[in-house]
Amino acid sequence: MAGRAEARQLPTTSYAVLGLLSFGEMSGYDLKQFADQSIKYFFWSPARSQVYSELRRLTSLGYVTEQEVEQERRPDKRLYRITAEGQQTLQEWLGRPEVEPDIRKSTFLLKLFLGKETAQETLIAQFEERRRQLQETLAQFEAIEQRIAGDEKFFFPYLTLRHGIAYARSSLQWTEEVIEELMGSPTNRCDSQRG
Repeated sequence: MAGRAEARQLPTTSYAVLGLLSFGEMSGYDLKQFADQSIKYFFWSPARSQVYSELRRLTSLGYVTEQEVEQERRPDKRLYRITAEGQQTLQEWLGRPEVEPDIRKSTFLLKLFLGKETAQETLIAQFEERRRQLQETLAQFEAIEQRIAGDEKFFFPYLTLRHGIAYARSSLQWTEEVIEELMGSPTNRCDSQRG
């Protein structure tokens, strides 16, 4: 079948959309909100245009259906639902035994790696900002944990969330340690290495 051949060539973002729809029928707006509160933290934070282009692709392949719903005080909206064929395609992808290594890109770590070219005060300020970001992320994760812990429907998202919490906590600890080292080191360390 042509659909099956095309399914093997779907980008990972298509499977992400199918997977999110496996939690239930959603509008494109709801799908973006769900992604921003879940998979954004470890995989993908989609632009609205990207969500709708994926929904169009999946609808054209028969993996998703769309239904227009009239609303009284708001513009009509479209709701999307995964089809049986979409569910099968998702399960085939999930069932593949290979696990690709994570690819991590961090501008922050690149700047640290090249820290010998940076004034110490700047590095400390960057680490303090990173600490603030991590504290904010950890607070968000802990709030999500309060909402989904113990809910069978979210058992696997909860396991994923626990990874995020552990990662945020260890990153925060490392960040604190580096700030302490930078503040305790000679102020000319960075300047002397640049010279």
